[in-house]
Amino acid sequence: MSDILYEFPLNEKIRTYLRVESLLKRLKHQMGQTDEWALLDYLNALFAVLDIVERGDLKSDLLKDLEKHEKQLVAWSQHPGINNQALQDLLQTVIQMSTKLTSSNRIGQSLRDDKFLGSIKQRFSIPGGSCCFDLPHLHQWMYQDTQKIISDQSAWLNELNVLSTVIELDLKMIRERGQPSSQVAVSGLYQDTVENVELIQISLPIDSNVYPTVSGHKHRFAIRFMENFSEHGKASCTDSIEFKLATC
Repeated sequence: MSDILYEFPLNEKIRTYLRVESLLKRLKHQMGQTDEWALLDYLNALFAVLDIVERGDLKSDLLKDLEKHEKQLVAWSQHPGINNQALQDLLQTVIQMSTKLTSSNRIGQSLRDDKFLGSIKQRFSIPGGSCCFDLPHLHQWMYQDTQKIISDQSAWLNELNVLSTVIELDLKMIRERGQPSSQVAVSGLYQDTVENVELIQISLPIDSNVYPTVSGHKHRFAIRFMENFSEHGKASCTDSIEFKLATC
């Protein structure tokens, strides 16, 4: 039986990375879909990525992480018995992404400068603001030739290629630091002290009727399992819960 994987960031930086990753997955999923609702979801995700990028110094954080990964890989290359070819390939990828990110303009700047996107972005922040009477020029665009629409989607998504690749690489390296182990939450509560952990992963059987909530930071965290009750809302679980945990 398969498990449900839950991921919880323990700092604001990883929280941002995970949100950007989720939005980029939405963009790629809707890429090439030309029905009205898929196009609106595509644009919603695109504007959400731009909003996140504008709020913080994402590029600086990513460059610092790539530098940290590069130093880590160089140190690992000195260990005997390591798969040196695989490590060197990964190291070259990290260096290439760092170079591309350094030489690139501000993330998403070309999308912010796009006149069509700029003319509709503000309305997407209003509930229901993408209606035909709000944005008739968007409505007209959605009825263009399919290839024209896909070409525009592809061009916009390509502007986020470097961001997408670096986020994917960084989260991959962070996730691979964790090794799942079986744990038990006594009376629905599990606590642990850790060292410089940025992300925790919790796996539960797909037929489990509980879900985890997490509080904490890079040195300490607590997991509280909750039950979903359709009539009474959520409630703390009082049973002991077996689960798998990875600290990354």
